[in-house]
Amino acid sequence: MQVFELHFNPKLKEDLIFDSFCYEPTNIYEKRLGSLYLVGELKNVIPQNLKFLDKLAQVIKGKFYGLPIKSVEENLKESLKKANQFLEEEVKNDNTSWLGNLNFAVLSLKNLDLNFTKVGNLKIFLLRGGEIIDLGKKLELQEIEPYPLKIFLNIVSGKLAADDIIFVSTKEIFDLFLNENFLAEIAKSQIEKKFSEKVLRKILQEKEKVLAGISGVCILISLKPEILPKKAISFEKEVKIIPLKKFFQPLFNQIKKFSQKLIPKRSEIKFKSKIKIPKIEVKKFWKKPVELPTFAKIQIKNELQKKLILILALIFLLLIGFLIFKRP
Repeated sequence: MQVFELHFNPKLKEDLIFDSFCYEPTNIYEKRLGSLYLVGELKNVIPQNLKFLDKLAQVIKGKFYGLPIKSVEENLKESLKKANQFLEEEVKNDNTSWLGNLNFAVLSLKNLDLNFTKVGNLKIFLLRGGEIIDLGKKLELQEIEPYPLKIFLNIVSGKLAADDIIFVSTKEIFDLFLNENFLAEIAKSQIEKKFSEKVLRKILQEKEKVLAGISGVCILISLKPEILPKKAISFEKEVKIIPLKKFFQPLFNQIKKFSQKLIPKRSEIKFKSKIKIPKIEVKKFWKKPVELPTFAKIQIKNELQKKLILILALIFLLLIGFLIFKRP
């Protein structure tokens, strides 16, 4: 799906403001409701209402995605009730200048299911197979209910098809697109399955001078067929065995983060999953006898021989002395 937002000369008219608001789902809960598209225009605007369209859009979007999910239709209905309450409060606060000057459209799109409503003379068209169909015609005859004030009254629902294009615009833009055959050229490219941003830019550039004199907004929502895989995936073949360590790692990481919060912070403390201890080699010096150098052995032998000679000489002298003193 492609969405094109086109804003033409916003500052051309001082008393005119317009804008578009495209909200795509941002989480799994919002995806159940799909996308929300808003287009607004306010004429004869006064300074206090310069942010009027933004406020209204936020009210609708906040209620649509903020409610417990029932169904797209129910959530859209409740968001429009909230919008009516907002507008009623503005009237109670003496802000009535927007009455009769507000043109606003609300569209919700989930898959190919379209729900929309509008107030004022905004145009909502469907381009399908070369035909240009007016979807908003059913809502143009509705009247505002004054007590209590109700601006948004009815919701139109329908089923779209692949390659459909939804076109929403202010009246001035629509009239120009119709008279200059813009819509016809877009429809032609749609039939040829060539509609794209490049084609749209080319169409607009060819009429650049004409577009310079108008002011307004439009969005185009192009639905592309879903691309399905050519071959179905067999779950039996795609099963992968995950190691327990890898499976429990997120849990360990959470425990680790929690423990870090409990321990006082120290700037130099770092947690490491593994600590490597260097290998220590113990050398047994007693295993092998120490051998002295050769010259040391020779010196030892010489000293022993001298000592033995001295001892033997001393013993010999003692014996001689003993024998001499023993004679009569």
